[in-house]
Amino acid sequence: MSVGELARELQVLSEALVAREAKIAELERDKLALEQQTQELSRALRSASRETALLQQALKDALRKRTGIDLDAPGQLRLLFGEEAQTQETPPHAEEAPDGETPHDAIRRRHRPQRPARELSFQALPREHVVHELPLEERVCSVTHLPLVEIGEKTFEELDYQPARLCVLVHHRKIYGLAPELAQERQVVPVVTSLPPRPIENSPASARLLAWMLVQKYGHHLPLYRQQSIFAREGLSIPRQTQCDWVLACAWLLAPIQAALRRWILASGLLQIDDTPVQCQLGRGQSKTQAYLWVLLSPLVEGVVYDFTLGRSYAHIRPILGELKGILVGDGYAVHDKLAGESGGQLVTAGCWSHVLRKFRDAIAEAPLEASAMVVSIAGLFALEREADAANLTAEQRLALRRERCPRLLEEIDSQRLSLRGRGSESGKLAQALTYLENQWPSLVRFMQDGRIPIHNNACEGAVRPIAIGRRNWLFAGSPRGGAAAATVYSLIESCRNAKVDPYEYFCDVLVRANTHPASQVDELIPALWKLRFGRPSAN
Repeated sequence: MSVGELARELQVLSEALVAREAKIAELERDKLALEQQTQELSRALRSASRETALLQQALKDALRKRTGIDLDAPGQLRLLFGEEAQTQETPPHAEEAPDGETPHDAIRRRHRPQRPARELSFQALPREHVVHELPLEERVCSVTHLPLVEIGEKTFEELDYQPARLCVLVHHRKIYGLAPELAQERQVVPVVTSLPPRPIENSPASARLLAWMLVQKYGHHLPLYRQQSIFAREGLSIPRQTQCDWVLACAWLLAPIQAALRRWILASGLLQIDDTPVQCQLGRGQSKTQAYLWVLLSPLVEGVVYDFTLGRSYAHIRPILGELKGILVGDGYAVHDKLAGESGGQLVTAGCWSHVLRKFRDAIAEAPLEASAMVVSIAGLFALEREADAANLTAEQRLALRRERCPRLLEEIDSQRLSLRGRGSESGKLAQALTYLENQWPSLVRFMQDGRIPIHNNACEGAVRPIAIGRRNWLFAGSPRGGAAAATVYSLIESCRNAKVDPYEYFCDVLVRANTHPASQVDELIPALWKLRFGRPSAN
């Protein structure tokens, strides 16, 4: 390589070195700029943290001063701002397969000539013998008036359930006729001792067995397929369809009590209502549709009733409520307002402040200062109600307390509503909460007219929880008839719990009594009234 070529190569390398040093210098300047920006952001973040801490302390002081609630106490902050303090534990069988009312667990049709009839198998169960005899004064022939003696017996095997064990009750029904020395030339009609009343005619299931199945399925959320497994381990082989038939027959037997309970609640003049969706299959092999279970209760009545409908429109709700008069507490559903408008002033609606509180809690992430201030103001209403509950005030005393102290709180809430309108996004959560508050304001302040009216509908929402837990197991109703049966049994089980009645003891008695009890006195079988006349309180 010549000297000239070496000189040119050296020149190229020198230029590359200069360019690299320039690039390094540029990167150093960028690094310094980024470090300065990071320091500025850190200072801004520390300043924002201090402002947030001051804001939180101001909110705590304002809430403590106004309502006496200390947010520093364990659980209070979670309670106010909507975080779940404790998640309800999912039952261990919640995610298992549905029970027999689903297409995934096929059930044979009840009548199929080409297949043999289903048979119960209980030969392995122990036997207990119950002897039925006629009193001495009834052992007389109705034709010849001669004394009757025992000449034989009829037996009937009844499946019975006793806690912790299955057995078969063998009923010995004594047959009475003439003595052999008198019966040779006389025609006498034998007399057979009758059986006690039974829940389902021509069925071997006793009231105790049926009561256990109903409480396990609807009270403890134990699907029928799991009950079938339990029975099989104890020596009873029972088809799933038979279980379903027994449950439906019991629900049909108990339906008049559910209807009486509904009439009792609607007649109270103060009704709380809510609904929860459930899936329902319209027929075998057909697709599912969304149906609804409605919860009806009254703070003036010890009981709760559920109703099943295939929709939640006016046409579905109207037959349930009938010509309702008084006050309807709900969540602002438009159909409620339509029913009130048709009543000619006989029915008015009352709103739920829990729904308002929940909407503003959801808006805290979007507008922390504005939504939190509204939450604090609304919390004052709930603090006043807790004070009235603690003092066990009558409706008149509660109304007097409300009229003394609520106007200032309501005026403050309304003032904040007016000042917040127009802030933030028109479709944001804050705007949605404000719109709900504005639309429901006449219903929300209805509690200022009557001390019996609750300021929220939490009682109904609490009554929905057993349904929400139960449907995790059965997933959907196998038919509209099955949905109606579930509503009937749920009504009586939850009413037993409200009245502190053992549901098992209740069903053991009522499933037998319902066949002979006068229809005009069906109200006596409502759990709260049954406890007063026939039953005993639950041990729980």
